[in-house]
Amino acid sequence: MENRYRTNLKKVFLTDQELATLYDRIGQSRCKNFSAYARKVLLNPNMTFLTIDTSNYEDLVFELKRIGNNLNQIARTVNQTHILKPCDRELLVQGIGQLIKEVESDFNIKCQQLKEFYGSH
Repeated sequence: MENRYRTNLKKVFLTDQELATLYDRIGQSRCKNFSAYARKVLLNPNMTFLTIDTSNYEDLVFELKRIGNNLNQIARTVNQTHILKPCDRELLVQGIGQLIKEVESDFNIKCQQLKEFYGSH
């Protein structure tokens, strides 16, 4: 190694499936070996990384807890009185509907970001 230009070694652990995928990509890239492929991919200045902001998930979890609390209160009232008030029912339906819309919207945005990211390779 004394005559090597590159003297720093980095290691990575892969599953069998990941290794097979890596070999496929190396073959498609026309690189001579893993080292050449890794340098090409890792040191590419145009390489883009997808960062997904998960801070809004804390808000989502908070809303889920609030809705769960409301459900528990409604269930307790129904079990005690055997009556479900229309306003309680409407509150429940609105809360669940809003939650579904928010989760679907966020999921669709994240899916689109992933499609754009993986489509760029």
